[in-house]
Amino acid sequence: MKRSLHITLAFILTTATPLCAKIQLAPVFSDNMILQREVTIPLRGMADEEKQVVVSFNNKEYTGEITDGRWQVDLPAMPAGGSFRITVTGSSNTLTLSNVTFGDIWLCAGQSNMDSAIETYKGKFPELYTGHPVKQHDQMRIFRVERMPINDPQEFITREHRFDKGWYPIEPRTRTRLFSATGYFFGLYLAKAVDIPIGLIQSCRGGTPITAWMPPGSLEEREEYAFIVQDYQQAVLDWPGKKIGYAQSVKEWELKKASGAKVSWKPEPPLGSPSSNKRPYALHNGMIAPLYQLPIKGVLWYQGEGNARTRQSCAQYETLLKDLVVKWRANWGNATMPFLVVQLPGFGNASEKINTSHNWPWIRESQKNIEDLDNCQTVCVIDSGMQRDIHPPYKENVGKRLAYAAQSMVYKQSSVPQSPEYSAHQFNGESTLITLKNIGSGLSTRDPLIKDMNYNDGEVLGFTVINANGEYERATGEVIAYNQIRVRHPGISKPKSIRYGWENFPNLNLFGSDNMPAFPFRTDQESPFAN
Repeated sequence: MKRSLHITLAFILTTATPLCAKIQLAPVFSDNMILQREVTIPLRGMADEEKQVVVSFNNKEYTGEITDGRWQVDLPAMPAGGSFRITVTGSSNTLTLSNVTFGDIWLCAGQSNMDSAIETYKGKFPELYTGHPVKQHDQMRIFRVERMPINDPQEFITREHRFDKGWYPIEPRTRTRLFSATGYFFGLYLAKAVDIPIGLIQSCRGGTPITAWMPPGSLEEREEYAFIVQDYQQAVLDWPGKKIGYAQSVKEWELKKASGAKVSWKPEPPLGSPSSNKRPYALHNGMIAPLYQLPIKGVLWYQGEGNARTRQSCAQYETLLKDLVVKWRANWGNATMPFLVVQLPGFGNASEKINTSHNWPWIRESQKNIEDLDNCQTVCVIDSGMQRDIHPPYKENVGKRLAYAAQSMVYKQSSVPQSPEYSAHQFNGESTLITLKNIGSGLSTRDPLIKDMNYNDGEVLGFTVINANGEYERATGEVIAYNQIRVRHPGISKPKSIRYGWENFPNLNLFGSDNMPAFPFRTDQESPFAN
């Protein structure tokens, strides 16, 4: 109850600001902040009765007029670094920002695997995090956005209630432990590699579909999205009939929790509820739209679990994700803004029998296809999942590989580790020669993800062969050259397809340099609905 009141008050303060006569800054600006280097910065805020503001920065003064209770002053582009003080003066008050520096800001967006905090994993998996105590880090600053679904795009961001002062430096025993583990490791590795201050903005919400993060009107623009709109409209009509049942389930959950019994997550409101986090556009409006006027370097996107329920939703995810990237870029005024996507790791019960109904391989393919757009790159973390936990703890792998992708694509650093990926194949009787690219110093096999199984040393696991009749068989390969694998399929000549890692939790062991896992792939081009 207290948290809800806090959020409500924060919302009032950031949206009802014309009631205040004094000069105010937009909530995204605070002490300790990082501003994007090498671009003009629109410093902005609110005031009611003031006529103008005077901004002092780097020994110069800038004046901004106040119109309709809003003001903006454009600060000049600055190189990375520095420790600046900014003062904003009106006739009735003066605001001062201290310890301001310039660097690169990265937005950490998506659902729970981006949202999951460092302290969560340190508590559940201490053996993985004992070597990573949070230490003071002068090159990183963090900011968290409050989880806020809302009907209309907001002008100003709301700070997460535990990050009420805005930007924070990385320090031990502070709010750093509440920050995204994926984002933290990304910043840690990237700051070291590029020697530039790195600002991280966390704007995530668990259990949400991509449609909740898209700008209003996106779904109405394509006929293929009509059923998504129709499903939501029906859910809204159904909400009055479900409201009482939902309230009862929440009450029962609260009573059970109060009794000390072990409880799962609090019941989420149905899609048609006005407070649902899953309704189209709601999270974009409250958590992304208010950031558009803040220049950033790029986006880290870790989401997809919420769209992996059906084969249709997995296949359609490619178009949805591409639309989101294009529209976010347009709203930020940066048509080539870097976008780094985390491909979903392994999840689900592995089995000896091939399950042809698995959906996650198809959403991974949709995520990989984002690379059709310029300045987009997908990172492979197929080896960093767990069979029975959709929130695997191996976030250092995720953050590190995102940093590798940024180093290569954005900062143009050569010799950065990459994941091997399919390049070509050639049938040869009852075997197929597969060539991969981005292999670094060469392909090799490691211990498989599931170790308690029989296999021969040097075998490449994880292959599936589909014969001419559409029947699936497991197959193994062997590395025969630094960039080639021979897959044997006795009794099958010219298979319909060879697939690698094409299961929810595939048992894989193929890697390139620096322990980088090979991307899942398939040699066929058939529709996801064909088999």
